[in-house]
Amino acid sequence: MVGQHSAISESSDKFVENVFGVFARALSDKMDVAVQAAVNLSNSACYSIVQIGSEPNASIETLRRMLSLEHSSTVRLVTGLEKKGLVQRIRGTAHDRREVCVVLTDAGETCFTKILDARSKVLNKAVGRLNAEEKVTMLGLIGKLMPAIVVGGDDQHFVCRLCNLEVCPQEKCPVNLAHPEFYELPPEPFKRKSSCKSGIMN
Repeated sequence: MVGQHSAISESSDKFVENVFGVFARALSDKMDVAVQAAVNLSNSACYSIVQIGSEPNASIETLRRMLSLEHSSTVRLVTGLEKKGLVQRIRGTAHDRREVCVVLTDAGETCFTKILDARSKVLNKAVGRLNAEEKVTMLGLIGKLMPAIVVGGDDQHFVCRLCNLEVCPQEKCPVNLAHPEFYELPPEPFKRKSSCKSGIMN
């Protein structure tokens, strides 16, 4: 009987792992499909727009690190978005006049909002099935699991490449708290341009 109970326990752990993996993959896939359909762009382009919108005046190198891409791939991605009129490059910053930064155009800001709204609808559908107590429990469990999933540093940005920073207090973010030694509190909370906000929040 001891051997049987042990086998059942092991099987149960594997079952939980398997179901969790299926849920994580399904949620990720649904978000990717939704944001791609919302703006008729590739997922890489959507990730880029969100990162550029969330990090005003980000350099090509910063964007490369956040998206975990090669420099040449990042340049091609930005060039493609520039041709579509969604981003523009600005040469020179207060720190380095030679540095090239990327910002969203008005059309890019519209895409930014559409992408976040499409993602939010998917998440609302899933999280909306939980009551307030269950949501608190879920956040606690995610916070406990996050350090095992996220590597400190650039990976934290990559994991959050579709994140809606406007609804995520950075001092409470489980991704930041997973490796606090890499975390720096921004000077002020992120706010989207008022003309680009919608009523959908996740």
